[in-house]
Amino acid sequence: MIFGDKPIHWPLIEAGIITAFRELPDPPPPKIQQPNPPPLIDQGTPWAFFDGAANTQSCGGSFILHKTDQHLFNIKAGLGAGTNNYAELITLHHLLHFALSHHCTSINIYGDSQIIINWFNDISTCHMHTLSIILNEVLELKAAFNNITVSHIYREYNKGADKLSKEAALMDRGVWEITEIQDQQEHKFYHRPYIDPGYPTAGHHTI
Repeated sequence: MIFGDKPIHWPLIEAGIITAFRELPDPPPPKIQQPNPPPLIDQGTPWAFFDGAANTQSCGGSFILHKTDQHLFNIKAGLGAGTNNYAELITLHHLLHFALSHHCTSINIYGDSQIIINWFNDISTCHMHTLSIILNEVLELKAAFNNITVSHIYREYNKGADKLSKEAALMDRGVWEITEIQDQQEHKFYHRPYIDPGYPTAGHHTI
């Protein structure tokens, strides 16, 4: 390079850096995030999805129980005040009780709460006293099944239960809404022990 009438030379180090820059390979293309795999469902055995939701005032839970591909229950329940872990755990409790009452002694269950599922499968330990009482009841119900699995799925595959649980968080504590669908026929029932003393009455179903 000529500046005026004097040649100017790049320092060797700087020249080496420039050469190195020129020799750098093109950056690799960004990695494409692989989609999370959907659950593999054996429809020869009853299966269910569950979820819990909590806001600053109340929480709710829901589950969808498939006895067969033509017979299922959509259930949502108001759970009162509590944390998200409480909502998830008590919903699993209700699901197990409901499944047993409907003679589903073999079942595969899916949820998106890794914490609750790890507790159920004895992978980790619950150290919260109140929740551990509920968990003990859950494990007693677990022992009543002939075959049962509870597996984690990603939230995008639990949208049905997730939507119902958010609706359930707006319901009063103790209120259940049960929608039974069989052979494309839909029937809806309610359970409201704290609102309507003396249930059952006509048009309602207690559980």
